[in-house]
Amino acid sequence: MNQNRRIATTLATLVVLFGIAFSFPAVRAAANDFLGLFRVQKFSAISFSPDQLAVLENLAESGLTPGEFVITDEPELMEEVDSRAQAARVAGITVRTLSKLGEPTNIRVMDGGAGQLIIDAAASQELLRLADADPRLISDSLDGTEVNVTIFASVEQEWADGTVLVQTDSPIVEYPEGLDPQPLGEALLQLLGMDAAEARRLSENIDWTSTLLLPIPTDFATFEEVTVNGGSGLLLNNVSGPESALVWQQNGKLYLLAGSENSGDLLELAESLQ
Repeated sequence: MNQNRRIATTLATLVVLFGIAFSFPAVRAAANDFLGLFRVQKFSAISFSPDQLAVLENLAESGLTPGEFVITDEPELMEEVDSRAQAARVAGITVRTLSKLGEPTNIRVMDGGAGQLIIDAAASQELLRLADADPRLISDSLDGTEVNVTIFASVEQEWADGTVLVQTDSPIVEYPEGLDPQPLGEALLQLLGMDAAEARRLSENIDWTSTLLLPIPTDFATFEEVTVNGGSGLLLNNVSGPESALVWQQNGKLYLLAGSENSGDLLELAESLQ
């Protein structure tokens, strides 16, 4: 797998996993405060240190989990197809492409899937405690709460120069009624190593019902928030090489673009989406 495709795959994994609330080693999103559907409308990001990531990975390897995650619909392996038209039929979505690059050399389709997280409040509190975060942010009333996650089929296009474009419908996360998103977001930020005061301040300024927060390790990439075709996005630059990546949403779709172009060229490519 080339570097650009690795970056795109990493970002795609972050987006797909965001709905597994309290998943480990990093929580991907906080819960909605009403019975309904979470659809990504805006991206935000936070840097966290490799040392904190190592702490979370060690806790995960110890077997301590925030609950039971049950796969109810196993995603199928990626399938290579001959054309965008075939990809559209297999994935059931309108496949867009980058007009500036011409036809892609490889096209792959990944099936969707679904799963359910059953939260263990005591275990989640213990995870926070061991990560030097405040376990009181997780209420005992969350015990047994079920969070349902649905991801949809995605299409990956790759060009001869290594540029990769991934697109999918925005995942759906369904939460039970009565959950307060702010303390859950605050717990997420503390889990990522932020001090209590800053986590409280930032969590109060994020709309957790529509914002996808991506934790970005400082030794992986730098980032900036951008607008792409009128949609919210994040531009990431690999700290160890010339590669850049862009993730954005537009009209209920998620797009991930990675290539060796500089950030300006990558944004220009994204604007050529048709």
